[in-house]
Amino acid sequence: MKTYYNTNKECGEELDTSKERALRQQNRILSYFQTFPQDSFTPEDVWKVIYADNTPLTSVRRAITNLTSAGRLIKTGNMKTSSYGKKCHTWRSFQIEKQLEFGDKAPIV
Repeated sequence: MKTYYNTNKECGEELDTSKERALRQQNRILSYFQTFPQDSFTPEDVWKVIYADNTPLTSVRRAITNLTSAGRLIKTGNMKTSSYGKKCHTWRSFQIEKQLEFGDKAPIV
C-alpha cells in the first residue's frame, strides 16, 4: 500500500525520511482506531488526540484514505460537526464491522 505521495519531487534521503514518517503516521492512526473499535472518528478527532500541533491535518486525512482503500478502515454513514462548523464523515475500524456482521467467527484482519 502506498503511504507517501511524492508531489513535491523529493529524492534520496529526504524521500526515504518522508516515506518512513508517512508509514509511522499511518500505523499510529490504525492503532488508534483498533484501540477503540466500537467508536467512529473524524480525521479531526484523530488529529486532536494523536498529533495536535505538530502534524498537518491533511496527513491524517491521507492516512485515513489509504487505510480505507486498503480495507483497514470503513467510512461510516455518520457525520459530526467539525470545529470549522462543517459536517465531516467518520470512520471506524474494519475489524469491528466484520465482528458485527459475522459474530465471534469474524476473521481478524
